[in-house]
Amino acid sequence: MNSPVSRRGFLKGSAVLGGGLVVAFVVPGGHKFAYAAENEGKVFAPNAFLRIAADNSVTVLLGHSEMGQGIWTGLTMLIAEELDADWSKIRVEHSPASAADYGMPGFGGMQITGGSTSTWMEFDRYRLAGATARQMLVEAAAKRFEVAPSTIRTESGVVIAGDKRATYGELADAAGQLPVPDPKSITFKEAKDWKIIGKPTKRLDTPEKITGRAKFGMDVQFEGLMTAMVARAPVFGASVKSFEGAEALAVPGVHKVLQVPTGVAVIADHYWAAKLGRDALKIDWDLGPHADLSSEKLLASFRKLAATQGTSASQAGDAKGSFGKAAKKIDVEYSVPYLAHAPMEPLNCTVKISAEKCEIWTGTQFQTLDQMVAGKITGLKPEQVEIHTEFLGGGFGRRANPTQTLSPKRGKWRKPPPCR
Repeated sequence: MNSPVSRRGFLKGSAVLGGGLVVAFVVPGGHKFAYAAENEGKVFAPNAFLRIAADNSVTVLLGHSEMGQGIWTGLTMLIAEELDADWSKIRVEHSPASAADYGMPGFGGMQITGGSTSTWMEFDRYRLAGATARQMLVEAAAKRFEVAPSTIRTESGVVIAGDKRATYGELADAAGQLPVPDPKSITFKEAKDWKIIGKPTKRLDTPEKITGRAKFGMDVQFEGLMTAMVARAPVFGASVKSFEGAEALAVPGVHKVLQVPTGVAVIADHYWAAKLGRDALKIDWDLGPHADLSSEKLLASFRKLAATQGTSASQAGDAKGSFGKAAKKIDVEYSVPYLAHAPMEPLNCTVKISAEKCEIWTGTQFQTLDQMVAGKITGLKPEQVEIHTEFLGGGFGRRANPTQTLSPKRGKWRKPPPCR
């Protein structure tokens, strides 16, 4: 390849890859077909896909977020199984953010990772991509070897016909010129023939994380980047009544102090200046209706709720009557403290804004909502918001927050400095 090609450029068909095979697959009920097709000189962006390059590498673009749960490897195993790929040649990247292309049918077509749904919702879809690519490679080999496709077998990234062999990389360009088969014509392997699925497999992200090469949201750096830290309310539902930021502004490196929907932000040259500035803030909080909320009061409310009749999802038999007839009754209460979300990596995002574009680097579980909220804040269209999904240092659902808040008094938008 003569020049680097961005993932987004690749998806939009605005750059030439220099050969290779790209296989896409559809989201049932999605807005677009994922099969590459010409439309006024442009290629439709697929929902999710794999690509095979001339160097025999197989790259999977993952529409989901890897936050330690293992889908970087697990979902890729589905493709590799049906493709008969050489596992040592597998590569994975986070996909660009696009609900139309990577949306999940079970979440209204939004791009999201959550609810322990990634594997079971993608099980057939990712296998279809691998099986489709394999069939196209076999057809390309059949033409090259002048044999029937039925006489060909595949094994660890190689197509074999008698004494003739060709690697996937050698066939990728020719396979990429073939029409994509109808999904209904694709046959999956039987479970008894699986060599990768269900077998102990080393995680693909482990070497990156052990050596420190893996890039998380906190690792993003570029010229002119500033750091913002927010002083947040000490109580759920509290709000800022007033604040004094003079002492914060006096800290070397602090540039600005301003109120935001979640508290008061301090913008500085680097983290330490922002932290010292935040520590110097004087904030008068309106603690609101939950000012006296405590673990003891929460537990008391749970006990009260447990003693009331809840909403029935379904009913079978007579549980209440059976308890009354029981020869022995055991009455035990179990309780745990309020769960603290404490991921290894603090919540963060890095933003760069221009008149026509907003770029965000972050570990997120909810790319679609992030695009929508960023678009509202900046006045840009969601498609003008480009999200670079990085590795997440823990998620626990906290990075898929559906309750984003926007200031009702945003005023005229002015371009800020790039900021974390």
